[in-house]
Formats: sequence, C-alpha cells, structure tokens
Amino acid sequence: MARDYKHRANRRPSRKGAPGWLWLATGLLAGLFVAFLVYLKGEPSTASHRTAHTTLAAPLPHPIDQDARSVHKTKPVKIPPPPKPKFDFYTILPEQEVVVPDHDITGSTRKGVRQVEKPGKYLLQVGSFQNHKQADELKAKLALLGLEASIQTVTINNNQTWNRVRIGPYTNLGALNDARARLNAHHIKAILLKLKG
Repeated sequence: MARDYKHRANRRPSRKGAPGWLWLATGLLAGLFVAFLVYLKGEPSTASHRTAHTTLAAPLPHPIDQDARSVHKTKPVKIPPPPKPKFDFYTILPEQEVVVPDHDITGSTRKGVRQVEKPGKYLLQVGSFQNHKQADELKAKLALLGLEASIQTVTINNNQTWNRVRIGPYTNLGALNDARARLNAHHIKAILLKLKG
C-alpha cells in the first residue's frame, strides 16, 4: 500500500481555540482590576476627595424669581429678648442688697454715729476701687483697726472691673454699731447695706 505523503505535508492542523486556563487567567485578572477600581471609588484616601464628594452631593439652591420676590413680601420677624439668667451671681447680688441712707437710721447717736436699731443682716462697704492694689491696701489698714474685711471683685457693663472692700456681714447690732463708730473715729466713710432674706 502506498501512502501519499504529499497531501499530508500540505495539510494544516485544525485550530480548536485558546486553552481553558488562558481564559480563566484573563477573567480573573479582569475581575481583580474591576474590584480594585470599585475599592478606590468607595474609599477616598484624602480629605479633598471627601470634600469634593460632599460638595457634589449637596443640593444647589434654586434661583429666586424676581417676580415672585416682588409679589411675596415678608413681614419682619420680631425676635424676643433672651431670657433673664436665673442663677447669675452678679445680677442676683444687687437685687439682694439695699443701701440704707443715713437719714433712714433712726436710732440714738453714740460716739458720733447713729445707732442701727432695726434687726437684720448688714454689710459695710468701705470702698470700691478699679485697682486691686488700692483695695488690698485698704483691707490691710482695716485689719490694723481690728476689722476683718474682704474684697469682692465685680464686672459692670462687661468692661469695668471694680474691687469692693466690705466688712461683715453682721447680724449682731452691737458689733455693727461698734464697727461703724471705729470707722468714723478714723475718718473712714462706709455705706451701710442691708441684705434681703
């Protein structure tokens, strides 16, 4: 039997297509690439990306129609004043003190000073200074007279600070009248304050 080798050499092998592993590798790489892009889009790495994202998401204001603005005129809204603070030391304190004028003191005169005879709780304000050093000097002078004073710092009108030098409080009228007489003997004027409550 004779074989024909001539036709065999001219014959080309038939192509079946790409191998399966090549298709698998290509699909896997494409899937990983898409997953990587989704990851980058979902997780911005810098604050500028976040700002840009929120800016784009915010709704844009609608322009106001000129005709609509002229037709709908709004009435001015009256804003009520803020409520009065309930527990502010500097606003409550003045409401708790009453200055007792000299002509309201109706007691007898002793050691050149009218005696306070109405029972109550009293303070003596000896001075008020913007300079704390002056207030401290007066407090020291009063200590030499045997009177224990304190300095109360208050702010008035949110810009002026005053240092008040005070003696008391007194509930014993004898001690109050002795302190007033001692101050008068050393030519120190004091304002008599009665505390409410």
